[in-house]
Amino acid sequence: MNYKEARNRIAEKNRLGSVLGLERIRKLLHQLGEPQNHLQVVHVAGTNGKGSTLAFIHAVLRHAGYRVGRYISPTVFCYLERFQIDERMMTEGEFADYMNRIQPHVEKVEAETEKPLTAFEIETAIAFWFLYEKKADVMLLETGMGGRQDATNVVDAPLCTILTSIGLDHVGILGTTISEIAYEKTGILRDKVPCVVYPFNEEAMPVIKEQCSLHNTSMIVPDLNQLTIKSETLEEEIFDYKNVEYHIGILGKHQIYNAITAIEALLAIKGKLKNGLKKVNIQEGLHNADWKGRFEILERHPYVIRDGAHNPDAAQCLYEQLIKHFTNRRIIYIIGVLEDKDHHAMLSLLLPLADRVYVLTVPDNTRAMQAQALAEEVRAFGKQALIADTPETAYRLAKEEARQEDVILAFGSLYYIGRIGDRDGTDRQNHDA
Repeated sequence: MNYKEARNRIAEKNRLGSVLGLERIRKLLHQLGEPQNHLQVVHVAGTNGKGSTLAFIHAVLRHAGYRVGRYISPTVFCYLERFQIDERMMTEGEFADYMNRIQPHVEKVEAETEKPLTAFEIETAIAFWFLYEKKADVMLLETGMGGRQDATNVVDAPLCTILTSIGLDHVGILGTTISEIAYEKTGILRDKVPCVVYPFNEEAMPVIKEQCSLHNTSMIVPDLNQLTIKSETLEEEIFDYKNVEYHIGILGKHQIYNAITAIEALLAIKGKLKNGLKKVNIQEGLHNADWKGRFEILERHPYVIRDGAHNPDAAQCLYEQLIKHFTNRRIIYIIGVLEDKDHHAMLSLLLPLADRVYVLTVPDNTRAMQAQALAEEVRAFGKQALIADTPETAYRLAKEEARQEDVILAFGSLYYIGRIGDRDGTDRQNHDA
């Protein structure tokens, strides 16, 4: 099959939705020779901050000269963004090749289990296989949903595990309390493998401590007593941690906390890396780190910002950024959300700051909340809502009415924000999204 046919095959599988469980993916990986256990993996679970934390780690390891692979979900700009090696995405030809090679194994597993493999299971297996064959020194691996029954949870002995901020999301699947969700996230822990934990997880911490004890693993939590935040601007965050000064360009106080979580993870694994890490690698790597769609400033007159906030905790971080930097500014929102997210909680927090709101249906996603229904919800908060047919249209209309001192902010889902401000295509290396 060619690339288009391979993508169509994945689209067919996507209709199955998310099916948790490890039986099928384990059988498939066994067919492929267990590539996941021939890689050095950093495995991360959490509600928010997974991508940002791994972006910091990725930049540091690249600065140190390592060959680094990433498996990302969801993506912002295009489908193939999920498979990366040394900042290069998998090509269309490579994806078609892997789909052709994996198909006989998929058919065999489906015949044995009498259950179809999901798109995420096939993609996860391809990610392991691809990065193994590309000889990645380290693979940075994000869970898709939860942890315990997530298809990524098949690595026997990762370098370390990381638990980022844990909040209420996917409550219909993972649980209705922080403790229940934390239990699912801690499913990625492994015996005697260090676990690094985001410093603000108070409600989840009893569960995390219990699970770390059961796995006889050290729980590493950044020491906030050794953190001094020196400056927060719309250019960079500057902080001292353990008597070392760091500058990061991924903005927000929560990103400082993600950065020190990344630092602790790097310190935990550096002895297992063939050439170790130097202080300069961590300092320069963090400074160079980039992560699209996280309070990302695209333009400044007016400000155009895209942020993938899609649950209440992320909305709270976004709210704090707006209050800190844009008090007394006119704010124009562009909003697209998924139906299964707690959009009411997000809107109740963020809408009071809005002067004008454009809403849209997130394109090409069966879980998208329809723009008309979203508009009605916005209006229930006493705000006018204008419906745009595409992200590009919403962006154009917002730009036409914005004054030089205004702020245009797109948020609600990572699945559409890559199409905001991407006027010349420079964000995209592939245009198949």
